[in-house]
Amino acid sequence: MSRRRQATTLPNGRRSQISAAGLFLLGLVIGLGGALYYAWVISPVVYVDASPSRFSETHKEEYIHLVSESYAADGDWLRASERLAALDDPALPQRLNAQLETYLREQRPAADIEHLAQLAQQVGAEGTAVALFAPDVNLATDTPTPPATAEPTLTATPTAVSTNTPQPSATPTPTTAPTATPQPNYRLLSQERVCQRGTAVTRIEVETLDALLNQLPGVEVVVRWDGGEDHFFTGFKPEEGAGYGDFAMSPGVSYSVMLVDGSPEISGLRLEPCDSGEDGGWRLTFQNLRVTLETPEPEE
Repeated sequence: MSRRRQATTLPNGRRSQISAAGLFLLGLVIGLGGALYYAWVISPVVYVDASPSRFSETHKEEYIHLVSESYAADGDWLRASERLAALDDPALPQRLNAQLETYLREQRPAADIEHLAQLAQQVGAEGTAVALFAPDVNLATDTPTPPATAEPTLTATPTAVSTNTPQPSATPTPTTAPTATPQPNYRLLSQERVCQRGTAVTRIEVETLDALLNQLPGVEVVVRWDGGEDHFFTGFKPEEGAGYGDFAMSPGVSYSVMLVDGSPEISGLRLEPCDSGEDGGWRLTFQNLRVTLETPEPEE
């Protein structure tokens, strides 16, 4: 027996034959296309109340950011922990630590970094960024207040009462005690030009030291110019020093620099030619005026 094929006439008058298998494949393609159109356009699947564990990586990062902002606002750790548990991530500390380092590389706002560091510390993350920006890391401890002592008890001694009428005395004029101006937490230790023969130096270098002139990392620096502002932290270029940070300058722009924790504002910083002819930047060194006190360990 021979199979019969359906013959069709082409525009040029020639005849072509289409097999049953070809018709089947053509119908399959048309049916598949119709099904996809119905599923994607006419009646697509809509997820409602999806668990955060089903989020994409980008949406998980945004979810963690929102949890950190909420926790920073209300301090409700029970609610924040429940929200984080919804991610169902056994490596949550590592995730938060990696996200914090990403924020630092992207130079996210300082508030975002501090809030995420606070959340990361609560879940047990132990990265370098957490150690620098977690809220309980106090790089300068104030002098502890001595414990209050009991006031001595005064015993009243009876004295004879004078019968003379006391003379009126002049009412003293109250005087206002002068208010002391609060001292900034940092002082400008030095301001130097940065020049390098044969190479233009187009940056502001900031070095932060403690009261004993040791490198002090994790200090937030704000740079302002006409129409703009930026923030960065010291300590993320350890090859230059634990208290080192820098900022790229642009020609023709005047900058001012100060530390967020409190310091004099250094203004008028511009790219200016050095003696060798190349542009040079600036290096500012700030010293913390508060003495870092170490708490003695109790003796056994």
